[in-house]
Amino acid sequence: MALSLEEFRSALVDAGSRQGLGIRLSDTEAQQVAADPHAAQSWYAYWQSMNPQTEPAAPAFPAPETTPAAETVPLGGHDFAQTAAFASAPPAYAGTPTTAIPSPGAPVPGGPEKKSRVGLWVALSIVGALLLLAIIVVVVAFTTARHWTKVDAPEKPETFHSEEYETGLYLVADDGVSPCAVDQDWTDCIDAMEAQYAGACAGVELVPAAAMLCEQHRAEIDRMRAEDSEGAVVASLGDFGHLTRTPEVATRQVSNNDYEAAVTHEAVCYLGFLGECD
Repeated sequence: MALSLEEFRSALVDAGSRQGLGIRLSDTEAQQVAADPHAAQSWYAYWQSMNPQTEPAAPAFPAPETTPAAETVPLGGHDFAQTAAFASAPPAYAGTPTTAIPSPGAPVPGGPEKKSRVGLWVALSIVGALLLLAIIVVVVAFTTARHWTKVDAPEKPETFHSEEYETGLYLVADDGVSPCAVDQDWTDCIDAMEAQYAGACAGVELVPAAAMLCEQHRAEIDRMRAEDSEGAVVASLGDFGHLTRTPEVATRQVSNNDYEAAVTHEAVCYLGFLGECD
């Protein structure tokens, strides 16, 4: 298909025609190229190189009658050498300070590079969401953690055994057999009674029953001394006999020193299933 330069410029501003030409420009960029003769010429030359014509296209500009040197003859404000170089190179449009027209064959905005950036942002968003979720889970786990005391080994109570021991008090027993004899000298009988009292009752601490028994013997001895007279003898034997003293023994519970405290440690349960949860 052969198009003149003007037909090419008209086709640029129409989206359908521009697509048919295989020119990838936005509407704004196409309008800027069409409005600039030099940019249009450059894109036209590029399009012709990509689509060989079966018929020679009409020249964009009438050729001068003579062919002066390129460096001396200006053409539309540009010399011929500059124009040729401009036509052979990818066009750069400077219609506005902020918008540049892409060169022929340059990647169209929004192409693979933009898609790769979108994919990168999606991946980063997913990673950020996962990190945020992990932080929330950790915070909840620590704030709701349950602390409790776990028993590793139970307490072993102390045990005891029975043991007999002397209390320090003494018992005194009377056998009921008088230490005296009938017709014995009264004074000798008193001395025998005194000896029994001294051996069992004197110099020690007695249990109450033994103390009462000794007091009775003491009173009897004092009575016999009061009745003592020259030549008196024992006429009959009374109920006071021989006294025997023994230490009092009691029973007490003694520890076996086998107490063992329980072995425990502080356990933590996170989220109801992590850590040590009973």
